[in-house]
Amino acid sequence: PGLIVVIIMIVTVQQTAVTIVRERDLHTAEQMLVSPLRHTELVVGKLLPWTVLAVLEMGVIIGLGMWLFELPLRGSSVVLGLAAVMFVFASLAIGLIISSLTPSAETANIAALLIAVLPSFLLSGFAFPIASMPAALQAVTYLFPARQMVVISRGVFLQGAGFSEVAFELAQLALYVVVAVTVAVQLYARRARR
Repeated sequence: PGLIVVIIMIVTVQQTAVTIVRERDLHTAEQMLVSPLRHTELVVGKLLPWTVLAVLEMGVIIGLGMWLFELPLRGSSVVLGLAAVMFVFASLAIGLIISSLTPSAETANIAALLIAVLPSFLLSGFAFPIASMPAALQAVTYLFPARQMVVISRGVFLQGAGFSEVAFELAQLALYVVVAVTVAVQLYARRARR
């Protein structure tokens, strides 16, 4: 269950990390700015297609895990689906933040790899238990949505968790989505004004 989170985090952040940079390079960003759409609508419009693709990817990975590795799904698939959508949206927003801050596609790719791979492996609870980390590092783990999704995924798959058991992590993911999308919109708007 934890590996599903790591794979999706890496793929989603990487997919969107070069989006805005590529638009600047191809000069399509200017065309988008003269459209009647607001910055929020543009950012959400960039995230929605990738969200659908990533959720489908997640479904394929879960299906393969259940079929090939006999991964049991003991908990609520609705909770897992809701968490997956929020996690994917948050991860894609991280990619847009990276894309808004980096000057080139190469820099965006490297930043995305560093921000997606290392935290999803080391700070999510996938490779090392969070409880055994120093207190300062435990606080840093909250900066990445993989932490909450690993707890939810393991809870749903292995412990039969439903909504009540993972409500706190779902609330954290929802807050993360709101903050990450807001930051992505603000950075996109700032970049557009330049």
